[in-house]
Amino acid sequence: MTRKLSLLRTKLNDTHTQIQQLLPDFKARQPLLPGSLYTLKRRCGKPNCHCVEGPLHTSTVLSYRGEQKPRTMTPPADQIDALENMTDDYRDFRKARAQVVRLQRQMLEHVDQIQTLRVQQGERNFRKIRFDSSYAHSRR
Repeated sequence: MTRKLSLLRTKLNDTHTQIQQLLPDFKARQPLLPGSLYTLKRRCGKPNCHCVEGPLHTSTVLSYRGEQKPRTMTPPADQIDALENMTDDYRDFRKARAQVVRLQRQMLEHVDQIQTLRVQQGERNFRKIRFDSSYAHSRR
């Protein structure tokens, strides 16, 4: 049982270390934008345009939730890199958050298992103490 407790304590420490390694993701200061950039391909509808039979027109579109409503817009070309960084950072932030939630659940499982084993130890010690004291009282 002592070996199992030792293993659980090691797992608890490892989980704690993993959570600590994610903290810089949350402490960063760059702005986040909940959205996605994607390339939209379409036909313009003009009968003599090359897109009727050839390659389609492409444009980069930002889809995001602004003011709690879904929004779609075509950003200026010079802003695409900045928007891509903000949306990528948002996705990374959300992934790190999900990882913390998963790790916290693991940590609680380890804590619960440690508690169970330590309570079992305490009960064994209590039975031993109780038996020893009742034996001592019966000999008087």
